[in-house]
Amino acid sequence: MSPRLVPPPLFRSRDGADPYRYNEILFMIDTCQANTMYSKLYSPNIIATGSSELDQSSYSHHADNDIGVAVIDRYTYYNLEFLESEVRDPSSKKTVGDLFDSYTYEKIHSHAGVRYDLFRGGAEAARKRLVTDFFGNVQNVEVDGAKNTTALEEDLLSLSRTIAALHRKADEEEATAKKNATAGSGGQKVAKQRNVHVAKPLTDENWWTKKILGAATVAGCAALWGLSSYLEGPAR
Repeated sequence: MSPRLVPPPLFRSRDGADPYRYNEILFMIDTCQANTMYSKLYSPNIIATGSSELDQSSYSHHADNDIGVAVIDRYTYYNLEFLESEVRDPSSKKTVGDLFDSYTYEKIHSHAGVRYDLFRGGAEAARKRLVTDFFGNVQNVEVDGAKNTTALEEDLLSLSRTIAALHRKADEEEATAKKNATAGSGGQKVAKQRNVHVAKPLTDENWWTKKILGAATVAGCAALWGLSSYLEGPAR
């Protein structure tokens, strides 16, 4: 079933009978007595198939000895094998009938079943449906990745301008402080003394300015790094 059709925790044959909004459904189920699960379906345009008949088990293909559990069932395994070997690209002309004809008791170890009567046109029309109509179908979509990239670049440009403005403000404040210090001692002759470096007091205004400047610089570097990773990702 389509991943959009979420069944209840305990899925019974009558649970799948009620119609959902859809165009066509390829109903596939792999479990013991699987073919009984589509017996109650009555909605139109459904092709149904299962891995085993009434009173038959559905067997696993192989197990993982490290974890001690089965990895995949035989029915699922050979469906996957058909898709990987026969349906090489979205332009494949392999049909649903070709897929169903690949089921054999020797491979699956149970009798796989199919149901065509719900599909308009019956078995003939159902078997002619392309596998890619249900698996790996390509839809025409509008990709707006370029727009998203442009918006990100604009945000980064704005951030760069903000950082530059904070740098200018810090430089202006420092220049003003030096000018005021020079004006206070201008015109006075003092004896030549040994230079003593005194720590410059940090006002609340200077402290917040430098804190904002530092945070903006770090954020800008992180954003630029993220943009480079985002642009390199598709290229790989």
